[in-house]
Amino acid sequence: MNDMGGYLIIGITWFIGLISVFLMLWAVNKIAPRRDKKNEPARNDTYECGEKTIGDSYGPINVQYYYVVLLFAVFDVAVVMMLPWAFSFSQINRNNVIYMTIFPLVYLLILLSGVFYAFKKKYFEWR
Repeated sequence: MNDMGGYLIIGITWFIGLISVFLMLWAVNKIAPRRDKKNEPARNDTYECGEKTIGDSYGPINVQYYYVVLLFAVFDVAVVMMLPWAFSFSQINRNNVIYMTIFPLVYLLILLSGVFYAFKKKYFEWR
């Protein structure tokens, strides 16, 4: 039973957290004021800084925005993955020289190949 004590505490904490989330959602559903959506047609209008919209506000979105967001997310995660290596670089010695130099260089090589691929496919050029 001693080996399972840590898991039991984690399970109880998780269960209490789950119950509290559902309890708060239920309370908000009961306390929140009800609004009649039929009598408020302005709620379904698109808000453009107080200006009335002209024409259809639902138009196609350029895919280039999604490329930029995806590339930012990939490289942001890559930088975060490199931070522990950069912080522990001062502790390099003869025993961990391969781990501290070769593996991060291979990681950077894979990352740079992704950057060159993105340049080749012209993802960074705005159309």
